Amino acid sequence: MPQEQYLQVSFLTITGVKRIIDLGDFVYGEWIVYEDNVPKYIVDLNTEHESDIIINRQFNRNKKTIQGVISKINEVQGINLSLMMPPLIRIVLKEEYINLNLRPLPADWLKAIY
Repeated sequence: MPQEQYLQVSFLTITGVKRIIDLGDFVYGEWIVYEDNVPKYIVDLNTEHESDIIINRQFNRNKKTIQGVISKINEVQGINLSLMMPPLIRIVLKEEYINLNLRPLPADWLKAIY
């Protein structure tokens, strides 16, 4: 997959500097998934990637949440995936576009939990 540009926002929080990828306010069905606090995957329910189709199917059938999917993958695979939200108390330090090569979640992980 080619690299794409994403907006990275650095916040000053009570616990230090936190960096998150901001997809914007009008994004629906897209999430950045972090592995060990590093942006590594993208879930986009508007694509034809096998893993995105599996997640979308689960959302439609069982009313699963993306957080529930991430938690189940962590439990079964023994890894540390997470979603990051802007902190409640924060000061924006910097906004910059960075190049990332984000992949869809591995379909095998999703097949193992459904």
